[in-house]
Amino acid sequence: MKSLVLEKKQALSLRDFPAIDKAEETLAPHDVRIKIHTVGICGSDVHYYTHGHIAPFVVNAPMILGHEASGTVIEVGTVVTSLKEGDRVCMEPGIPDPSSKATRLGLYNIDPAVRFWATPPVHGILRPTCVHPEAFTFKLPDNVSFAEAAMVEPLAVGVHAATKARVRPGDNAVVLGAGPIGLVTALAALAAGCARVYVTDLAQRKLDIAGSLSPAIVPVNAQSENLVDIVLSHTDGWGVDVVFEATGFPPCCQSCL
Repeated sequence: MKSLVLEKKQALSLRDFPAIDKAEETLAPHDVRIKIHTVGICGSDVHYYTHGHIAPFVVNAPMILGHEASGTVIEVGTVVTSLKEGDRVCMEPGIPDPSSKATRLGLYNIDPAVRFWATPPVHGILRPTCVHPEAFTFKLPDNVSFAEAAMVEPLAVGVHAATKARVRPGDNAVVLGAGPIGLVTALAALAAGCARVYVTDLAQRKLDIAGSLSPAIVPVNAQSENLVDIVLSHTDGWGVDVVFEATGFPPCCQSCL
């Protein structure tokens, strides 16, 4: 099957990938086989292409990219009960060790042994089909498109952030960074009850998108406006209740405090 392969830094190809072909032939009892429909392009995919690594994860051998995906179930394992052929689904890209301490504590998302699509040496999902565990495959409502379903994985980051922050109705929040994660975090904060969310970035194009999402989102251009002054003036000097950091830039992390 033809897959989008990162051969090495700044070198992509669309070609058959024998290792994946062989692995995809096996369907375990708890697995489903999925025909891929839509795959999102994450910043990490781009970074692996431009830099060849992210922190300790280095592309030392050809790797298939992609981890934000949706598709249709075309085969089910012998003990699968929640899904059937023809179901439209999205998939969770990280599979933890079921016996790890993190998993047993209900914190499987931070399991150090997690196998995450498109994180070396684990291959990604920019390919025609995949085999995936039933437990990490989710049926889509009829009103959710394949494109929207491919965004569920990044959206989950924002939802998890709003949940961890214990957003309460009427809170005001700041989101530093108007990239995809910053924007889904802003939307999740509003859905959790925030009355107003200030979103800051250096790129006006991103801020224009942020402002178009909701009248409760206040875009702030960090190059020409002072975020602290704006927030204090809008809140009678009180400030915001929650700050979300979505840039990874050290000075922004410090400014949260």
